[in-house]
Amino acid sequence: MAIPVLDLGHDAGMRGRVHGQELRGDIEHNIEVYLARFEKLGFDSSSVLGEAEKWIAPLDRYDGEFTAEMRGVAEGSGRSLNEITMLNVRYEMIIDMFKRAGLEAIAGATDGCTAFAIMPEKSKSGDTLIGQNWDWIPGVKTMVARVTRDDKTDFICHGETGTVGGMQGVNEAGIGVVINALTSNEDGSHSYERPFRMRVRDVMNARNMHDALAGLCATNRTVSMNFIVGHEDGEAMDIEAGPERAGFMYPEDSVLTHSNHFCALDIDSEVAKLWPNSFYRNKRLEKLIHQGQEMDVQSIHNCMSDHFSHPHSICAHVDENEDEVFQLETRNSIVIELKARKLWVTEGAPCENDYQEVALAS
Repeated sequence: MAIPVLDLGHDAGMRGRVHGQELRGDIEHNIEVYLARFEKLGFDSSSVLGEAEKWIAPLDRYDGEFTAEMRGVAEGSGRSLNEITMLNVRYEMIIDMFKRAGLEAIAGATDGCTAFAIMPEKSKSGDTLIGQNWDWIPGVKTMVARVTRDDKTDFICHGETGTVGGMQGVNEAGIGVVINALTSNEDGSHSYERPFRMRVRDVMNARNMHDALAGLCATNRTVSMNFIVGHEDGEAMDIEAGPERAGFMYPEDSVLTHSNHFCALDIDSEVAKLWPNSFYRNKRLEKLIHQGQEMDVQSIHNCMSDHFSHPHSICAHVDENEDEVFQLETRNSIVIELKARKLWVTEGAPCENDYQEVALAS
């Protein structure tokens, strides 16, 4: 089954309305999935949607285009703005709610991922390649948006259906980004800061690396998040963004990998309890990439399908022995060719699905 691809235009409200109308069923599905997940974690729907409402005013202040698109999604899908806001800030919201309730964040609250950057000298095409496996709740629906704008950069991005910021993408300036969840004991120190999806959109708006990094690093964050940012000119870097501090990593021998633990930033994290598999996934992927001579989409597909330590592998699968709230799987595998302005994505685990190609130039 192919992932839906929406061609969207300049007007933010119209982008949202088209999104909401075209993918109404998938949006309803995702809302149900997340309300059920919040309930399993101890938060009923009224408290969740009430908390989501508190985010709307800060989001309006940060980026009116972002919230205009959210309102469009709500209008087009027939769902409430609070429900659509929940989808767009669920990552920040649930961890912040955990912290304020005096609870520790748990693996069931945050995504897992394994990400990479490959420099031109290691790629068969001479392009800069970035990508990841996005591991999360089984059945969550995703989409690709191809956006053409009059006064800002055009871009393509992949994200959860009902959200507008995206998680992985590339813009017309040849700048791309992918993400990994991180956890820190400092999370929740700053409520209602710019959510990571808005920061991904900041990268999509950037015309140079300076502006892309400013969008990620210039302000405090409600929760931790990792970003790999690449440029078509053969540059890439990893930004481990804690609530107040950031650490940076760069490719070694033309390869950069990351999973869900801090490598550059000296910060306390509960990852050893939550994701012990994180400590081998990034190094396993690095090893697999180095074993290849020249990497292309197919050879990356092979790496991202790796099942070492299955089911807690680079290509992740549900562990039936775990409680449901801890279960996750690779929902999508993504490869982005920055100079070619192409995004490749699977619907489901890469071991069972081929990449679907989406080019910025339709």
